[in-house]
Amino acid sequence: MKTAIIFNDSGNSITRRTFGAYRIASMMRDLGWNVEVVDWITQWSNEQILLFCKKFNNIDLFAFGNLWMDDIFVIEKIKFLKDNFPNTKYLLGSPKPYQQDFGADVMIFGYAEHALAPTLDWMFSNGELPKGNNPSWAPNSLLIDANHLYTALEIPNYKVDYADNDFILPSDVLTLEMSRGCKFKCKYCSYAFLGIKEDYSRNEESIYNELLDNYKKWGTINYIIADDTFNDRDSKIEKLVNVVKRLPFKVNFSAFIRLDLIISRPQQLELLVKARVWAHFYGVETFHLKAGRAIGKGMDHIKIKEGLLKVKKYFIDEIGLYRGTCAMIAGLPYEPVESWYESLEWLDKNWDCYLFWGLHISTDKDMNTHSLFSKDSEKYGYRHIKDLKILKWIKDNEISNIKSSLTHKLDKNMMFWEADWANFKDAAEFSMYYYNNYFKKITIPNMELLNWWGREDMLDLTAGQVYINKELKEYDYNMIDTYIGKKL
Repeated sequence: MKTAIIFNDSGNSITRRTFGAYRIASMMRDLGWNVEVVDWITQWSNEQILLFCKKFNNIDLFAFGNLWMDDIFVIEKIKFLKDNFPNTKYLLGSPKPYQQDFGADVMIFGYAEHALAPTLDWMFSNGELPKGNNPSWAPNSLLIDANHLYTALEIPNYKVDYADNDFILPSDVLTLEMSRGCKFKCKYCSYAFLGIKEDYSRNEESIYNELLDNYKKWGTINYIIADDTFNDRDSKIEKLVNVVKRLPFKVNFSAFIRLDLIISRPQQLELLVKARVWAHFYGVETFHLKAGRAIGKGMDHIKIKEGLLKVKKYFIDEIGLYRGTCAMIAGLPYEPVESWYESLEWLDKNWDCYLFWGLHISTDKDMNTHSLFSKDSEKYGYRHIKDLKILKWIKDNEISNIKSSLTHKLDKNMMFWEADWANFKDAAEFSMYYYNNYFKKITIPNMELLNWWGREDMLDLTAGQVYINKELKEYDYNMIDTYIGKKL
């Protein structure tokens, strides 16, 4: 039996079980592999990693679910492992674009369910070379664009099977996937499988069995729903309502919700309450009518603002639980700079959780999953900046660094754009203004909130808490130290 160790992490802002590594581990075990998932790898010392690896007679594969890992960290960790395990092979998997040489044998971009078996067969059983290419910037690595070449839009099994040695805690937030793809096709969006008209959502019984099994095994009651737009179809919410009615425990869900659908389909409010989907992430993007129409979201800003307040009141009145995170983008077509500041002022006065980012337009050419803005920026009014002073300012302020507060996209190949209404520098300055003056005042966003829900020694997290305070992070560090001790 071959052995693989998959390294995983969830980033600096939140400590939770991101599920990609666990799904791949489940699939590999079904293929006959012995697999260990090592979570929160950025918190492990090299000495601890070596101590853990020495528990195995032989390690055939090191894999990284590197979505939330810094690229430099992954490069350094692979080099460290190669120094100690020169005969082991290396695999990376992520929906984050690959844009530099990590020293891995294979890099799989996107949903990997259909790409995994042929890749492992080629790496370890002299199978045929998988579809892909060796990019010029990483000539010794096979790059596989799984979204394009091994499309996993509809898969037979969405479930993730966690193992005893994953040490899942009752307070852990796990991920539930009900469907893939999005019914809509917003022009700024770079997610895979946009404009999907068919309903690929899984059946009710499989959802019920997964939630019940996790509760019986681990005591799990909190989930993040991974669907790009959970409420794109009433029928999908109705499935979850039926499941929740049957469960012998109260469950809590956080999900990506399209706000204008709730407003235009008021029946969804009752359904979401019954399904206990009370933590919402809204891609509002803009309150500017012309900008909204240009990207595919044309509801009037007055209706949106009134809708936000009504939705919040409805949930609080019905179940006493609610968190809505509003995500906004600076730089959308036709919206002048002053409109961004007006939106920020309204949110500061009327809302408690909101995020602002600058518009990201990718210039990547090696992966096929790109927004319409990226594919044809000039058509939508975006041009490359030619002003040398602005380009120098971008360089001096390290705005192209993916750790900057400008953009939430983990993509280094970004376009420095200008348009008739604004430019990249305007968006960067605004995003930094938001981060420096407002970010630390907001309440904990919906995705992070459930991470601490129900931990008895935590304060009330429904109101009055800033984004991620020291007390919460200390709790996380103690939990990770305990986890590492169990793994060792």
